[in-house]
Amino acid sequence: MKIINFVSTLFATVAFAQSGSVGINTPTPDPSAILHIENFSGTPATATATISGGAVTGITISNGGSGYTAVPTINFFGGGSIVNGGSKARATATISNGQLTGITINNGGSGYTTAPTVTVSGGNKGLLFPNLNIANLSSTTSPVASPANGLIGFNGGTNSNNKALHFFNGTTNTWQSTIDAQNTPKVAYLDFTGSLSALDNAIAGASTQLMVNNPAVSGVSNISGFKVLPNTAGGYSLILPQGNYLVEVNLNLNSPQENPSGQGGTAPLSGSSYYLMGYFIDFINDTYNNTTNTFTGGGATRKEVPIVSKINTNHLATWSYYYTVPANANANIIGGLRLNLGRMQNSTFYDLVNVIPTGSYIKISQL
Repeated sequence: MKIINFVSTLFATVAFAQSGSVGINTPTPDPSAILHIENFSGTPATATATISGGAVTGITISNGGSGYTAVPTINFFGGGSIVNGGSKARATATISNGQLTGITINNGGSGYTTAPTVTVSGGNKGLLFPNLNIANLSSTTSPVASPANGLIGFNGGTNSNNKALHFFNGTTNTWQSTIDAQNTPKVAYLDFTGSLSALDNAIAGASTQLMVNNPAVSGVSNISGFKVLPNTAGGYSLILPQGNYLVEVNLNLNSPQENPSGQGGTAPLSGSSYYLMGYFIDFINDTYNNTTNTFTGGGATRKEVPIVSKINTNHLATWSYYYTVPANANANIIGGLRLNLGRMQNSTFYDLVNVIPTGSYIKISQL
């Protein structure tokens, strides 16, 4: 059995010619099956990162390398960002005369406990799969006659099927699309931490900060660039890059017996022991400069939710908010969403409410 070491292959100085046809498990390969492996034959650049506050704040180029004919890719590995439910740092490179001359941090990421490893991937190597027009996923004659089980190709033709890698399944005799990372749902989940007692003796229209405790970000969160930061106005803000989002807030609430009774006109609904415990959330659309780490206050959108419940009884309140971070020529001007919890107009209960961490969470979906 012959074992090919792809690591050594990628850094070898030899090159594979792309002329001719390449086939797998067939003596007569289709003419479109071209194996194109380009190698980086220069000297790889090296760099190191520094962190502060869980984010990458600086990158020092140790060796600019040589032989770069295209801008290389900067990547970060390790450092704890994924383990801690954080986000990965992003950066772009500049080259001059074949050398790496600068690295710009586009997003410092979050959750780093140690400095991540910086890798500089040469911009002139890659693997080119056959570019096929897979118009009919059930066809065994076109674009490949009697395709071998496991044959892989990219559907780049003019058709309605996914523009993604496909492989031929010899059991079902169909072409199947592989996972397209761009179409993978991008979500973030945040659990509330600590206790919050709010709106004590508060009249209708009064509000207070909702995220006074740093929420716990789930490890399955995968929105690139998302993080939670303390806001200079108090509390914590949801930091999101330019784009469109659905923000869903779910709060597990409980109002104890009021003390003193009748506060602000508190009274149960006529003929019952239930109260209208109405609430609102102000979604405050601040902006955040990812370079200077500064917030700029923005306008608020209010969403009200009427809840009918008894005292000392848990009641669930939910809100949905479509949040847009507008495009900006400066990619570092992004969103900093703040949340305030308040008492809705026409409520019949005007005393304390407790936000219970268990069962309270925020879900963000990138649209």
